[in-house]
Amino acid sequence: MTANKIICPACNLHLVDQQLAPSDRYNASGECLDLFSQLADRTFALEDPDFHYQLAVDAYSAQHAGGVARGITTAYALIGLYLALEQQFSGRKVQHVHSIIAKQQWTPLTPPAQPAAITVQEVLRTHTNEELYTGIRKWATSVWNSWALQHEWVKEKAAPYI
Repeated sequence: MTANKIICPACNLHLVDQQLAPSDRYNASGECLDLFSQLADRTFALEDPDFHYQLAVDAYSAQHAGGVARGITTAYALIGLYLALEQQFSGRKVQHVHSIIAKQQWTPLTPPAQPAAITVQEVLRTHTNEELYTGIRKWATSVWNSWALQHEWVKEKAAPYI
């Protein structure tokens, strides 16, 4: 007997349908969100000085934009990815910028037509902490690159915090 599959609406990840409720924060199946929760637990527990947890949160948030995801979630995620990947901010510094960004209405951005090729599932397959960190960075880079049409907008919004 073949297990029923569910497809995450944002990242197109095919997973065994566990009848989990879809996310109410991200454009994600419950099964995909469950994988992210596993990664978040694993990453947060490491207490690494670069705080890779923040990069993972921003990668997941940007990859799962659209649907029920709020505009502010996507904007903050993209700003975080830009600061981490192109400006070499640590996760702690990105988290600080998130806390001081001017509060405003964020227009929802249209997600890329083609989602990033790397998903949370691939990052979870890593074994060592070093592989995990490398996997998160590759995933985040893939997600950031998928949003290429919004890079100038993101850079403009992030400029006051650099």
